[in-house]
Amino acid sequence: MSFETSRDDIPSSSPTVTGKNVVFGRTVVPVPLRNKPLKWGMFGEYAEHGFIGDAINLTLAGGKKVPASDHKFKLTNGLVVTYGQINGLAGDFYGTTKPISDGKDAQEQSARFIAAYNTLAAPRWRQPKEAQSILRVLQTEVDAVNKALHDHTNPSEAYNKLPDVSAKLQWLTLARPFGIPSYLSLALINWDHFGEHARIAYNAGHAAAMQVAIHGDLELAYTLNAFADHFLEDSFSAGHLRTPRKALHGTVNVAYDACAKYMHDEDCAIGLTVKNLAGESWTCYGDKRVLDKEDAENLRRCVAAIQASADEIYEAFVTKNAPSSSNYKAWTIAPVLESARDPNQTLSALFRCTDPEGKDLERRSLLKNRRLREYTTSWTAAQTVKDCISSGWWKYPITIDGPRKGVPWTDFAVTTLRNKSSRVYYQNSLGGILENAHIDGQWEEAVNSPSVSDAAPFTPLAAINWDDGNQIRLYYLNAEYTLQEYCCVDGEWTAGALSTLNIAAAPNTSIAAFQYEDDEGVHIRIYLQEAGSFEIQEYCNDGSWVRGATLPTALSGTSIAAVVYDMDGVQFRVYYQAPDLYIREHCMGSDGSGWYPGGFSGDKAPGQTQIGAFFAGSRGDVPEVYWMNIDNDIIRSVQTDGCWRTSKVVGPLTRGTRFAPAQWDDGKHVRVYYQAEDNCVLEVCKDDNGEWYAGSTVGEGSGESDTTD
Repeated sequence: MSFETSRDDIPSSSPTVTGKNVVFGRTVVPVPLRNKPLKWGMFGEYAEHGFIGDAINLTLAGGKKVPASDHKFKLTNGLVVTYGQINGLAGDFYGTTKPISDGKDAQEQSARFIAAYNTLAAPRWRQPKEAQSILRVLQTEVDAVNKALHDHTNPSEAYNKLPDVSAKLQWLTLARPFGIPSYLSLALINWDHFGEHARIAYNAGHAAAMQVAIHGDLELAYTLNAFADHFLEDSFSAGHLRTPRKALHGTVNVAYDACAKYMHDEDCAIGLTVKNLAGESWTCYGDKRVLDKEDAENLRRCVAAIQASADEIYEAFVTKNAPSSSNYKAWTIAPVLESARDPNQTLSALFRCTDPEGKDLERRSLLKNRRLREYTTSWTAAQTVKDCISSGWWKYPITIDGPRKGVPWTDFAVTTLRNKSSRVYYQNSLGGILENAHIDGQWEEAVNSPSVSDAAPFTPLAAINWDDGNQIRLYYLNAEYTLQEYCCVDGEWTAGALSTLNIAAAPNTSIAAFQYEDDEGVHIRIYLQEAGSFEIQEYCNDGSWVRGATLPTALSGTSIAAVVYDMDGVQFRVYYQAPDLYIREHCMGSDGSGWYPGGFSGDKAPGQTQIGAFFAGSRGDVPEVYWMNIDNDIIRSVQTDGCWRTSKVVGPLTRGTRFAPAQWDDGKHVRVYYQAEDNCVLEVCKDDNGEWYAGSTVGEGSGESDTTD
């Protein structure tokens, strides 16, 4: 008889469900760790199996103890690997079409385990080159995660930005012999990694390893046990404890398998309160969160269980005796499954079985209420997958109350469609742009629309609309700081023509925009600072985009506000901060004579203070300019009778807070949107020239202060 990492994090980006959508378990193998003490920030999420296996000590046949990361095993097919590398490859990359836990008794389960182990260790076509190629692909991720750690990036969030190598792994494993599934095919039948099935799989492998140790081959016994320990480690991952994986398996419809992945990802990210047989209680997280500070206690316990598992192999080698499965030491350390399945968990289970056979499945009735303990039988797998994808609630970082809304220090853009109807745009923590719609006096929930995914961090924003809001234009910078235009026409967003000009913007620029209409159609103006220049540059669209006027030199990174009004012809005003820190006005009159300095007068302001402006036609086409003063108050300056008069709107706020004013009904109703200390998007209102009052909470924040992000 021959003898011979779980990263369940492949995000779905399309409602089309394929085998790739339901990959469970790709844990990359760690670099040697030299058995260093466990400290947060030292290792990567990739280490979920590989690191833990290499973090223990092994006692060799002569009694010498060595770090597992330092000891190389040579398998019968010539593959040279560490204990942790076997651990990481087991189950996720190597196994058979017959799950171990499906064996009818312990003897058959043991035989199935050995067959699974042999797919890695025994000589066959393409081995050991296949395993070596897999390890090389995974090393790319090892390097990327190590860089994230070096840069002090939160691993649980940084890992989601790593390149997806699923296609490479599938290609490497596609031509396997009959009975040995490819990488993606193995993921579809992976209930050996979940709940009671993981315990059965570990017990089968651990028992087989101890029998080999009793017969005198300690090295072979350790490699068998390393393979078995993969399933033990899964028993410390929250997403593997209560997910009804086998019940959520579709022999034809893989949407059921995708549903299992969503429950797995949710539990892993948010965590479950668990207990072990000793009555000890802690919070258990899972895949992607191994390196987070919150999971440090769970990680220590998991390593202790793997150490106990390996120690039992050595004890069997020395004593020639093996304990029964009910006395395996690891199970005294691991979470008790019933504790994870406690119905009083703060995080309500996405799915639950209502019969002992695990066949009747109920789903949480409201996907986006993770605290709700109400369930329904009226659900379909395909619709659930579609709803999970479209909700954005399963994009990392996954939290119990959904995606973080406003990123700290986000810019804002507001465009008013008609009376009591507007759109507010701001950036979320994932870098996308959120839209909050105010329709006829009622705020709707923020949505990830437009579906911008390439915005630069803290991108400036500007928005305009016409045709009663059926035409919207959004302007922002992409990751290369190139000016982008996104167009919404009757509810459908597409890239705009301005994006094709490849306008290189200064990374700290602001963007201002307005539009107006005449007999010739719609006209658009954009203002920003370009790369390498402090001057404000205009771009014009009077049918096609062209470069316009160059305005005066401004403070680097100045905020820019621009307005248009009709007073004996169309006139423009642009507001900016000069290098001397005073806010200036530059105007273009209706007589065609060109641009000239305006007469705006305001106090000296902090550098790069936020500026906003609009015209209030109800008060005789008077401009209103908003800016933040040295006391961190938002100030309103209104021109009346040729003089500028100032008043406080709201404050003091956090220095550098962004805001945006808006109006409808010719300035009778004014709204200012800004970010509070908890990153919520708030509204302050003024109606019919009355007093300012607090409005709605437009968008939710992270609940954290700005200094924590």
